[in-house]
Amino acid sequence: MYKNIRLIYTLIIGTFSIALFIYGFFPIVHYDNTIASMNDIPQFIDNVRVERDALYKPLVNKVIIMVIDAFRWDFISDSVGKAAMPITNKLIENPFVCLLQAKIEPPTVTMPRIKAMTTGRVPTFVDMVLNLGSEPIVSDNILLQAKTHNHDIIFYGDDTWLKLFPTMFKRYDGTTSFFVTDFTEVDNNVTRHIDNEFHNTDWSIMILHYLGLDHIGHVTGPFSSLIKPKLTEMDNIIAKIYSKILHWNENGIGPILFVICGDHGMKDSGGHGGATLQETTVPIIAIGANCSKSYTLPKKIAQLDMAATLSVILGLPIPYSNFGSVALDLLDNLPISRKLFALYYNAKQVHTQFKKLTDYNFQYAHHKYIDAVKLHLAWLKSVNNSYETGYDVIAAYRSALNEMKELLVKNILKNDTHLMITAMFFLCHVSWILLYDQYYPLVTFKKVLKLFMINLLLWIMIISFWSFEILSLSLFSNIKNCVFILSIIGLLFLNCYFLAKIKYHHYFNIKLKNFKTFEWIFFYGILIHAISLSSSSYVEEEHQTWYFFWVSFLVLLLCKNSKTIIMQSLKIRVHSTQFLISIEILLLLTGHRIFRTLNSTGNKYNHLPDIAGYLMKEESKVNITVFVIIALALLVWIGFIHDNKSIYRWYALFLNIGLSLCIYLRHTNNQTIIPISLYHPFKDVKEILIFWNLFTIFCIFSAYRLILVAKRNKTNFLSYIIFFLIQAWIMVSALLHQPYNLILLPIQLIIICIINSILKYNNIGKINILINAWIGNVFYFYQGNSNSLADIDIAAGYVGLQSYRPIIIGMYLIVNTYSAPVLAYLLNMYHRTLSYKSSHDLHYVLLSDNRIYMIWKLVPVTIYTFIITIQKHHLFIWSVFAPKLLYESMYLTVMNCIILLLETIILIQYIINKYIK
Repeated sequence: MYKNIRLIYTLIIGTFSIALFIYGFFPIVHYDNTIASMNDIPQFIDNVRVERDALYKPLVNKVIIMVIDAFRWDFISDSVGKAAMPITNKLIENPFVCLLQAKIEPPTVTMPRIKAMTTGRVPTFVDMVLNLGSEPIVSDNILLQAKTHNHDIIFYGDDTWLKLFPTMFKRYDGTTSFFVTDFTEVDNNVTRHIDNEFHNTDWSIMILHYLGLDHIGHVTGPFSSLIKPKLTEMDNIIAKIYSKILHWNENGIGPILFVICGDHGMKDSGGHGGATLQETTVPIIAIGANCSKSYTLPKKIAQLDMAATLSVILGLPIPYSNFGSVALDLLDNLPISRKLFALYYNAKQVHTQFKKLTDYNFQYAHHKYIDAVKLHLAWLKSVNNSYETGYDVIAAYRSALNEMKELLVKNILKNDTHLMITAMFFLCHVSWILLYDQYYPLVTFKKVLKLFMINLLLWIMIISFWSFEILSLSLFSNIKNCVFILSIIGLLFLNCYFLAKIKYHHYFNIKLKNFKTFEWIFFYGILIHAISLSSSSYVEEEHQTWYFFWVSFLVLLLCKNSKTIIMQSLKIRVHSTQFLISIEILLLLTGHRIFRTLNSTGNKYNHLPDIAGYLMKEESKVNITVFVIIALALLVWIGFIHDNKSIYRWYALFLNIGLSLCIYLRHTNNQTIIPISLYHPFKDVKEILIFWNLFTIFCIFSAYRLILVAKRNKTNFLSYIIFFLIQAWIMVSALLHQPYNLILLPIQLIIICIINSILKYNNIGKINILINAWIGNVFYFYQGNSNSLADIDIAAGYVGLQSYRPIIIGMYLIVNTYSAPVLAYLLNMYHRTLSYKSSHDLHYVLLSDNRIYMIWKLVPVTIYTFIITIQKHHLFIWSVFAPKLLYESMYLTVMNCIILLLETIILIQYIINKYIK
């Protein structure tokens, strides 16, 4: 019983510790809510008075902003873009149209990008997570400034804008951004408002946000045949708006600025959220601006420069917390005096933020700003204000702005070192508790207290050393801080209780010298994998590590089997089973070579063609249909042959066939596979509703069977309930998977069955839990997952949903993403229940497997927290290491919940055996 309590405790504290580390590592920025006003626009440059009203006034009467979601750079610049958007490309050749290349920072998802464009601030990585539930922006922004200064704003498109700015728009109509299978209506709902607004003259800013291109990318990728028609549709809308702008200009309503831009790009796999060039480079096309055409390559700006630039164009105060710079490339015909004033105002505003940094006056950027202002003063006081000197001042301001922006961005992303160190301290404790399996039945309070005092002192010393500050007693002045710190101390005491019970002289229970070949391979595999995560390249290409481990294991297994065959042949006693095992291993190696090309993953080779890309082509519809039918048929067949041979398995068979048919029709409805003749797909995703109704019947039916088992055959209760859990997990995963990934589910079942039989035959079944865990990771990457947030299959989160339900969406994404690891774990436990008849032996083995699995997951995560803390100033910390931390944390949390569920089931089994006669 103690071992069960210890395991449950480590599961809970391990989950709490990683959550604590994430909270400390990812900075949550609290914005200054000060709102800029016209009084912030300077009337003096140092001691020289200037004509503010003449130097800073609106350049246009109306602004139209058209955001095309996931409009990456090559959609306008390469051959496909030029062919699909001929009108826009023709317009770019004119001097009144600017094409700029905007660089954006990760995370490349919509909500943080809208924040960057409107506030001029760099969103933090936490905004990636908060993207599912956007809260209103309360800090200063360009829309607030526009509304405050009597601009009427209208909006149509992605309802993320309405969540961020709920009171800003005079008229609006939002479309949900989360139904990624909708390519058409989501854009038609925006376009249908344009004609009506063309006849209205009561607005000065129109914002349109089109989602169709992003949705196509999520479902079919950037190289889909659907991309070109969608770009052409956008091209026609641009032409329509431009035609109306010409009409307005002729009638004296102008000048009007029309800006077309992408909020973020699109990875070659179709997703976004990461830091690849395709995700972080988008075009900004400004029609009605004045550009210098003396350059051949497009000018580059940062996306967060849009807030300051639009403020200058509209003659509005620049948002108070802005970090961005005015893009003078859009203001080429502006007199140099006005350019310099705009830059001075911009630099002064950014310098106000810069002065909040400690030791700002010792920074090189501060001296650059002072020098730029001095140059500007000299230019103002000179007799003939030459253009050459003026452009020197412009260069000085730009340099100062860039330096200040860079330092501000670095300083805004600060971690809570106290929380991170506390979390790492607890993770080390939990790992240590799990590593040692021998314990004293009783332990004295004195021993626990002694260990507690040592650990408490060590914790305070590490925090003081690492964060270069002593843990201050002022932390106890706040009641929340006081409760939190006392809770941490209480948990530390509990940790010390479990640590005090360990028999350290037994040294890990299993000594290294007793490790067999197939045992030390996994021991060193854990360490090699954990250490490899210190390299950004190994994090990006982690699938290669697991593929190498998997192939190495199969080759060693083949060598062992071949050695046995040779030894037996010398004795003229060769068993056919050995030959069969060799053939099976060779087939597994061949299968690996095929399935690793099902989805291109990682960063280096994800652009290469893969089987999934081929199957999703229109001409491959027959092939993918056959793929889906084979996958579903295999799942039904495997479920049938492994079910208990009774009348009930026939009922289960019909339910499984019905569920499989619903899954087939779900993909038919998405037009990815061939529809059934004479069948007309339901609207409003009724196939999915039928699936869930059948699934509910399946669960009730399974519960009834479990009650019968509990009464008649108590010893088989555990195996039955795990079997039903596996069936349920597989069917829900099959519903959410992409059609080309369905085949992975039956293949994983078959491979694990083969491996378990080989291990059992070779009498090396002790490593079952670890090899199953390895297989789970291998299939995780077969599915197309990686350590980039761009590779999350967002479409899976919205299967069958008719409204935005973030909790269900999150659960769907978790099931789809971690389908293979969870399935591998459950299959291991199921095979264990079939191998042991004694209830006592079975519980001991399951407990041991859970402990080993926890060590396998927790030790690398613990090591990784040290790696990411040491490398928190690494160039790729937010683009590579931080996403990996999120993936590993969620992986650990999901598996901890599954293990807790299994421990609960084991407790139920214990109660049934003891109390039910």
